Amino acid sequence: MLNYLALPGQVADGFTSNLVRYPLATALYLPLLIRAARREPLGRFWLTALLPTAVNLAGQTLWAMAPYYLEAGVIAFLLRTAALWGIVGAFIFFPDERRLAGRVSFWVGTLLAAGGFLAMSWSTVAHAGRVQAAGIMIMFFCGICYGFYGVTVRYVMGRLNPLVVFAVIGNYTSVGLIAMAPLGRPQSLLQLSGFSLGLLAISAVTGITIAHGLYYVAVQRIGAAVSSLMLSITPFVSLLVSAIFMGERFTALQAVGGTLLVAGAALAMLARQQLPRSSPAPDRPERE
Repeated sequence: MLNYLALPGQVADGFTSNLVRYPLATALYLPLLIRAARREPLGRFWLTALLPTAVNLAGQTLWAMAPYYLEAGVIAFLLRTAALWGIVGAFIFFPDERRLAGRVSFWVGTLLAAGGFLAMSWSTVAHAGRVQAAGIMIMFFCGICYGFYGVTVRYVMGRLNPLVVFAVIGNYTSVGLIAMAPLGRPQSLLQLSGFSLGLLAISAVTGITIAHGLYYVAVQRIGAAVSSLMLSITPFVSLLVSAIFMGERFTALQAVGGTLLVAGAALAMLARQQLPRSSPAPDRPERE
């Protein structure tokens, strides 16, 4: 959807896209946030939420810029480097996730997922018609941001409701993106067709409202490392949906790679589930 909206005559730039998508997506969480704040004060979380907000603001800005330099398949491929940074960050900051380093099944699953992802994505990247050096650099730093995004979210989340946590961080991020909108051409929105405006809204709800909310729940329940790795299956899901609804066909390499990818992610998840049960949240106060 973002690649379509980046075509000539559509949304002029990533700053303008973010001006619409993020505030719309996170405004849907405002009733939940208001209700939660009335029932029980969030205390120092109002301040600590600024840490993942800063990381998310940088990542979202880079993410919205990428479609103007790279094709969708290349973006999906480069973004998955976030799994590496997410695993590294989780092992550094969270002792309970560090226990995964001693599980052979986790590393086998990680290697299988990485190999499957490379095999599945190779044909997409090799035949890409639009690859610019600036786009590669944008996605490299975007991957770092999103890798540490889950880590910082888990660090400040504690045992708070993950959807309330995203309501705060998401709306903080929206304020930052609105402030950055003049760097783009927000006036170009006035020339968009109803279809394009609708697509902007749909991409906001699916890619931010729903996806980020579910991601926060996953980070709290299974940790940042496995959540980052599980996101690697998204290109396989995209291929599968394209095959079902658009008649596209898998290549043999994509089918093998996708199978390895799903198997590796499942094995890593199994390794996480087999750890001795403990609180998924860091041992730190929720509020003061």
